[in-house]
Amino acid sequence: MVASALKKVPFFRGLTPREINQILSIAGVKHYAAGEMVFAKQDLGNNFFIVKTGRIKIFTTVGAEKRKTFAYLKKGDFFGEMSLLGGRVRSASAQAADDSELFVISKKNFKRLILENADFTLKLLHTLADRLNKCNKEVESMLFHNILGRLAEAILELSKDKHTKPVKMAIDQNELAQYLGTTRVPVCRAINTLKRSGVIDYRRGELIILNQARLRSIAGNAQ
Repeated sequence: MVASALKKVPFFRGLTPREINQILSIAGVKHYAAGEMVFAKQDLGNNFFIVKTGRIKIFTTVGAEKRKTFAYLKKGDFFGEMSLLGGRVRSASAQAADDSELFVISKKNFKRLILENADFTLKLLHTLADRLNKCNKEVESMLFHNILGRLAEAILELSKDKHTKPVKMAIDQNELAQYLGTTRVPVCRAINTLKRSGVIDYRRGELIILNQARLRSIAGNAQ
C-alpha cells in the first residue's frame, strides 16, 4: 500500500522500481492532526519530509504577533531540506493546516539518497531553483506592488490547484494577511475593493474568483 502511494507522489514520478524500493526502505510515514506542529523555527533539523496527503503551512514568526506564511505545501511537495543541507536548525516552522500524512526520511538516509540517487538529487535541485525564483518574485512584488496587486497575486497562487468553475477556496483574512506578511486591516480593505469591482466574492471564509482575467491584470500577470 505504501509503495503504490509513493509511486503516485509527483516528486517520485520517473524513478525506477529499484529506486522506489530504495526510498521505501528508508521512509517512514507519520500522521499529523490539523493544527499540529511538525517542527518549529530554530529546532534542530533531523528529518526530511514529503507530503503524502493533506496540507502543510510553512511560516516564520517575528516577535509575539507578527507572522509570515511562505507557502502551503500539498501532496508531493517536500520540505525540511534546508537545515539538512546547510544549517543545523530550522529556518522556519511547519504546521499541519489539515489532517496530513508525511513521508519521513532521516538526515542520514537523506544524505545517502543525495549521494546514491542522481534523479532524486536533480529533482531536489530543480524544486529548490523554482522556490528561489518564487522568492525573488515575492520580493519584487513587495517592493513594487501595492497591497491590491500583492493580494491578487496571492489569490492566484493559492488557488492554482483549484479546478471548480468558478474557482473557490476556503481561507480567512488572517491567513491571507500572514501570507502577505502584513496585518488584517489592509487585507480587508483590499478584499472589499476587489469585491466592489466584481473581481471576487468573499463571505464566511470562502473566496470565489469571479473574473480571473481581471485578477491577473491587477496582479501584473495579464496575458
